[in-house]
Amino acid sequence: MKGQVQYEKRKTKDGCVAILTMDNKPVNALSQGVRVGLDQYFKEVAADSEVKAVVLTGAHGVFCGGADISEFATGVEGPMLGEVIAAMEASEKPVVAAIDGVALGGGYEVALGCHYRLASQRAQAGLPEVNLGILPGAGGTQRLPRLVGAAKSVDVMCRGAPLKAPKAAEVGLFDRVIEGDHAALIQASVDFALSMPPVAERRLGRGTADAADAALAAKRQEYAKLRPGEAAPQAIITCIEAAVKQEFKDGMRVEFQEFCKLMTGAQAQALQYMFFAERQCQKVPGLDAKPRALQSCGILGAGLMGGGIAMCCAENGLKVVLLDVDQKNLERGMSVIKKNYARSVERKSKSQAQVETILSKIHPCSNYEALSECDIVVEAVFENMDLKKKLFAQLDAVCKPGCVLASNTSGLDIDQIASATQRPEDVIGCHFFSPANVMKLLENVRGPRTGGETIATAMAFGKKLKKVTCLVGNCGGFIANRVMGVSGAAKVLQEGVWPQDIDAAAEAYGMRMGPLRMWDLVGLDLFGREREKSGVLNPEQVVFDAMYKAQRFGQKSGKGFYQYDQQRRHQRDPSAEALIQQVWSNTGVQPKTMPQEEIIENLYLPVVNEGFKCLEEGMAIRASDIDVCCVFGYNWPRYRGGPMKWAFTVGLPTVLQKVEQMGLTPSELLKEAVAKKWKMNSKDFNARILSAWTARWPAGKL
Repeated sequence: MKGQVQYEKRKTKDGCVAILTMDNKPVNALSQGVRVGLDQYFKEVAADSEVKAVVLTGAHGVFCGGADISEFATGVEGPMLGEVIAAMEASEKPVVAAIDGVALGGGYEVALGCHYRLASQRAQAGLPEVNLGILPGAGGTQRLPRLVGAAKSVDVMCRGAPLKAPKAAEVGLFDRVIEGDHAALIQASVDFALSMPPVAERRLGRGTADAADAALAAKRQEYAKLRPGEAAPQAIITCIEAAVKQEFKDGMRVEFQEFCKLMTGAQAQALQYMFFAERQCQKVPGLDAKPRALQSCGILGAGLMGGGIAMCCAENGLKVVLLDVDQKNLERGMSVIKKNYARSVERKSKSQAQVETILSKIHPCSNYEALSECDIVVEAVFENMDLKKKLFAQLDAVCKPGCVLASNTSGLDIDQIASATQRPEDVIGCHFFSPANVMKLLENVRGPRTGGETIATAMAFGKKLKKVTCLVGNCGGFIANRVMGVSGAAKVLQEGVWPQDIDAAAEAYGMRMGPLRMWDLVGLDLFGREREKSGVLNPEQVVFDAMYKAQRFGQKSGKGFYQYDQQRRHQRDPSAEALIQQVWSNTGVQPKTMPQEEIIENLYLPVVNEGFKCLEEGMAIRASDIDVCCVFGYNWPRYRGGPMKWAFTVGLPTVLQKVEQMGLTPSELLKEAVAKKWKMNSKDFNARILSAWTARWPAGKL
């Protein structure tokens, strides 16, 4: 074994084959040891006249998971991956990639450097570098178009999602799919390699002719819409254009140039930061307790949220009891679930057989006794503390000992809810975002009396549902709703900036929907009704209140800040603008224009300041957890890295200065971070945050 590669010479009646096995747990990442081993063994194979062919595979049920991403920060030593692949490709002896498990990123680029690719039925292949803000930098943008054509290559690289074996073979990423286990794949690859003649010089000239300029121009437009604001997809298409129009060596030069531009850019840094943040947020320091069994889940409330949670649970193998004491609500809820799945069948995202299996796991009922054997129950009724406390008292009476009692509240006090039970240690918040079967974030909200086993089970619950799961503290709005709730949209609007200008700035920044369009989607009546109940509604002087008073509730009424057609497409509405202008006139405000950069600062620097307050109060474990909550709960653009990462990019001294200029009370932690010149994720900054968390939630309570 050299480096992290095993070597075997297998002799058969037809000849001798070298079997090289990448061996770098857990996913055979292309670290220095793997690259060194491949480089040295291919030199040996070239000089060994007994060896007629080579089979390259991976250990641990994986071909290769790609580059060692830690080298992005530490630097690369030893042979470069591109050089190793070029040496493999230059072999006169047939080289067959035997792909079992995943071949992703640099791992699939290694497979592209082989002359043939055989795969197991469970194999997957893809080039997902776009999700890290970069592109395949070891020849992938040049070899794949020459293998499958430019148009298919754009989709493989710009979508960034792995393809399962049947689809990968259909696209052309695999030459054959082999039935059986790993041993069968290796034997089939050995036989295949020996059946191939010696390799003539591979002609890596220009790519296939299906990539006319018009076709690639259409792909540019397509991915500008699918991945708005992202630099990597457009750079990938530039490289594919080079593969079509230029010789291989010239295309490689274009790939290198585009890779370097992306790698040193802010988007790549932010996306790689998010890659680690997403994985880190699921770790809870000091939590040693093990999760309880999770086989069944009760859902209390069959509305849109309850139905969405039921779909999540059933799709991921849990038996679901969907309870609603109102039989009509229960029937309506099940009808919505079935319609959702009927659309899935129409779109061919699920088969009818899959849908029937999922639906068989959902058991509607109207009797609380049906929850008695559930391992976890999630309450999903509307936001009313008295109602929730009443329901939790009933759950306490019927649910088995050890059942996790979870509330899907979006901001009510978990401890108050827990006080209605005799087992507050079993109570936790499980805050799903709507629609629950689509949005990836799950905020698990611990109260002061929530037990360690309950936390561990709730975190395992999120993992089972394939959610990005964060543990947060019990405070008003928790993390995502709390920090995004202080966005400066209402203030900027009140000061004379038109809704379309505010939304245009937010969307140019990367938000999928501007804040006022978002309010129209959510419903202005929700905000207005609460203000009316509390006696503070002021339609003469507050724009939001004026909209509510005029029954401009948003999409649901066909008019809000904008006018909506039957397809819910929005356009400016002179009536809305006249109403806004009247409020401005009443308050002595003149309409004004504001640079987009200034609008963004007014919208999102208050969010940053609130994020620092969450950290100083011990409501989040890490700054990056706040970013994860905003990215996956509010669709903050991943390539910005979330509000906290963005703040460090802007510069904390600038953030503090502007927060003070806005008349906001700056977070003490923000001031401390400026004074001590802390960097994002620096050791001292992280230690300060963790100390606030452990002071609020001592590890001994876990």
